[in-house]
Amino acid sequence: MKTTTGPRHPALPLSSRQELCWEWERCHGKPYPAVVSIDCSTALRLLGPLDAGALREAFAEVTLHHDALRLRLDEPPERVADVVRPRQSLRATPLPLEEDVLPERPYALLVDLSTRPFDVTERLGRAYLLRAAPDHHVLLTCFHHLVFDEASHRLLLGDLARAYNRRVAGGPPLRPAFSYLDLIRAESTHAALEDRAARLAARAALLRAYGAGDLLPGRTTGPMPLRHHYDEEPLDFSPGQTRQLLHAARAARVSLYSLLIAALAGALGRHFGRERVLLSTPSHGRLRPEHRTAVGEFANMVQIPVDVSQDGGRRLLRQAHEAVSEASATVDLPFGPLAEAVLGRVDGGGFFRYALGHAALRLHGVTGWALNQQRIDAIPMHGMRTDLVPISQDSSRLTYATRQASDTAAATLALSLTMTQDARLSGALRHERAYHGPDTARSVLHHLRERLGALSGSAGT
Repeated sequence: MKTTTGPRHPALPLSSRQELCWEWERCHGKPYPAVVSIDCSTALRLLGPLDAGALREAFAEVTLHHDALRLRLDEPPERVADVVRPRQSLRATPLPLEEDVLPERPYALLVDLSTRPFDVTERLGRAYLLRAAPDHHVLLTCFHHLVFDEASHRLLLGDLARAYNRRVAGGPPLRPAFSYLDLIRAESTHAALEDRAARLAARAALLRAYGAGDLLPGRTTGPMPLRHHYDEEPLDFSPGQTRQLLHAARAARVSLYSLLIAALAGALGRHFGRERVLLSTPSHGRLRPEHRTAVGEFANMVQIPVDVSQDGGRRLLRQAHEAVSEASATVDLPFGPLAEAVLGRVDGGGFFRYALGHAALRLHGVTGWALNQQRIDAIPMHGMRTDLVPISQDSSRLTYATRQASDTAAATLALSLTMTQDARLSGALRHERAYHGPDTARSVLHHLRERLGALSGSAGT
């Protein structure tokens, strides 16, 4: 039975950033939560005397303060999964904080609650206060990726702590927050739509010229099955090697990210015999200072074109650096229409998030391309100790909805690297087991190390 949530506000389109999330969801064969992202669920352990009423009021205040948290899709529930571009509206009331008992072994319950399907036409978020003892609780918040990105975690928990502390111990009100609805309205003006359409057409032409949609060859013949199995090939650098890479980037006056982009593109070109390579990468999208005050989905997937036909040291580094800079200016181009212009949409299905690139690169823990986020080890809540409870969901059983989504996902190699606390780069190259296999992954990583060595040497000359 649906709850009463008050009158609906006028319907709005998805923002340019939400387009990616909706495509990502619709490219899978099962509805939410098949594409649950751990970025969107947070379990905060609260140890000490808790004023549950104050926490409930604080949570309501925060969901009213950040309007993105009250968005919901404005489509008939029975057909919303088939809508290519849904519209959305705003709940008039805050999200409720549900209460339950925390079992002695809580992990299974936390995973179950965080992966339950949303009624996306009713709300895109939910929260639970789970009680183990009078002085032991867990606050679990779960948000659909349409309204929540990685940077939103700290913003949400920080504002929640301030609102709670003010109620139990006094303190200042919440700081003003940018309205996510203002972002949507600004993107929806006639002038903004005309400008974006022209830039989208130009970007689509560039991506086609660099081979978007031209899948990396694999070792299988015929179409891929709709369910995939992924493996990872590790890639680790010692602290000394990491320092050398950072020094090489500084010497060439480029970012570490640009250095990695150049090396990965060169490695792919070497292994697959390509002269032009497209790399997909997430951009945090919070380009204006006020964006960094708001909970919401600001991130988008952008593509970095690299010409490796003249694979020559400093020249390749400068080209990659300029391509990264130019790609950041495309973060407001909606992923769905861009992919549709480049690839064409098959049977109304959604696009895989890396569909416009040959490979993907994610870099965490380094200031620059991704929004630099401090670790959330504790949230200062009056009279309590807090820490995060890790939650992870099994994504190994994902099934794609169409051959187009399945084939592009299988062909994409995805490299993820993190700067660890002991100042070294560590990560892995993810690959579909049947399509690419470990030999391809190892060969690409071998060429990557070679290219990093060559580029580091050229940067110092």
